[in-house]
Amino acid sequence: MGKKNVFISHRWDYEEDYEKISAVLDRSKYDVSDRSVESSDPLVGTKKQVTDAIKGKIDSASVILAPARPAAVTVGSMGRTEINYAISKGKKIIAVNTGTTTSVASFWEDNDIEVIACRKDSLENAIG
Repeated sequence: MGKKNVFISHRWDYEEDYEKISAVLDRSKYDVSDRSVESSDPLVGTKKQVTDAIKGKIDSASVILAPARPAAVTVGSMGRTEINYAISKGKKIIAVNTGTTTSVASFWEDNDIEVIACRKDSLENAIG
């Protein structure tokens, strides 16, 4: 299948969300280029520099994935900034319920963003 440039919005204090989503992508039918920030190579600099660098990563992605947990998009968080930026750019955004919490952020429904289970078939169908 085709190449997919993917950005996974995440917080490193919830690393298991990123790991679960990444593992499902690795098993998918897509050739995935992960544009996310790696824990081994964190962004450094001023808040503006980091935000601009993340926006560049989002710009280079064809799809944005994010954990569906409420903590991923709390008001004022970098996750919320990332998703709002992706919305403003008309990016395809998918919230992934990794099963690490029992709740899902209402933000996704409020913004008509699909929430899927963290499974290979669900991810492949949502990415298209």
